[in-house]
Amino acid sequence: MERKKIVCIMLLLSFMLAIVSPVLAIPQESKLERVYSMLEAKPSNPGKRPPSSSASVNIRNLASGDTVYCEVLIIAQVTGADSVVYEAAGYSQPMTRVGSTDRYEATWDTTRLPGSTTLTVNAIKGTAVAASASVSVTVVTSYQWEVHFEIDYMAGNEPSVPVLDYMVSYWSGRAIKVTYDVNELVSDPTPGDGYINESDFWTLEKEHNQGSDNATAYGRQYTLKEKWMLYGTWDSNSNVGGYTYVAFVGRDMVAGNYIFIADAMIDAWEQANSIPINGGEVIVTCHEAGHSIGIAVLRGMSEKYDSDVYSIMSYMRLQNAKDVAGYWYYSKEYWATANLNYYT
Repeated sequence: MERKKIVCIMLLLSFMLAIVSPVLAIPQESKLERVYSMLEAKPSNPGKRPPSSSASVNIRNLASGDTVYCEVLIIAQVTGADSVVYEAAGYSQPMTRVGSTDRYEATWDTTRLPGSTTLTVNAIKGTAVAASASVSVTVVTSYQWEVHFEIDYMAGNEPSVPVLDYMVSYWSGRAIKVTYDVNELVSDPTPGDGYINESDFWTLEKEHNQGSDNATAYGRQYTLKEKWMLYGTWDSNSNVGGYTYVAFVGRDMVAGNYIFIADAMIDAWEQANSIPINGGEVIVTCHEAGHSIGIAVLRGMSEKYDSDVYSIMSYMRLQNAKDVAGYWYYSKEYWATANLNYYT
């Protein structure tokens, strides 16, 4: 089947794990392997929603104990409300429904509230609070962690600056300083087959990764602040939107590096499904970048995708790429798996 036909059905994100010797800062008992995720046969379904008369609030991207900085995106799942507001330290602000979903969004300016702060989201019915949810977070006044992405790309597959800037903005709200350098135009070492296989990927990494994480010069590095990302055409498996080489210990993905974004495949899927403002690219890029700081839940040797269909860490699908366009987020359950201690 031609790839242009395959992209018309629902596609998965995929990540890969390299089989190499343990590297510095990763425990000796760590495992480094490669595991595929395959095509989801049926379109995703967000599931049944509670009746609109039943009020409920679930803050989806922030959990008690989280660290936040500056301006933070708030996403809440709310039912049974005429309006939704959030409040912190006596300050309140309305939240806006995201399209026709049951998600509500607002940007919280935390700069006036350093220290431990409680954020509450209220579902208002009439003039009364019908339901609410609260989290206690730590507001900091400077970045706590730092990650840099060196990005190389193939002709026609240069990364979208708004996509990268979205990641910078979202992670900034979680006190992570993200910088990136869109660096070199690269060429497919084997152009005749039309895709980037594993050998192609490492050939390009060897030739073009200019950082201290160059695998040939320094060995494969997974826990450095510096990461290498390649925007290319297709993977040899046309159902793969992207992957990251990672190290994990037991059921914990420790950290990752060496990221491939199958940009041509994503572009075709976006076009076939009328995805606005690079929604597919945001999901894949942020999903794989999430793996690079250890965000994942594993089932055996495979990635367990987020059951929150709007989450970046779910499959690549219409709900997260299109339905919440402009307000993409990591669910609190998956964000909690990040291993940020390497990036201070």
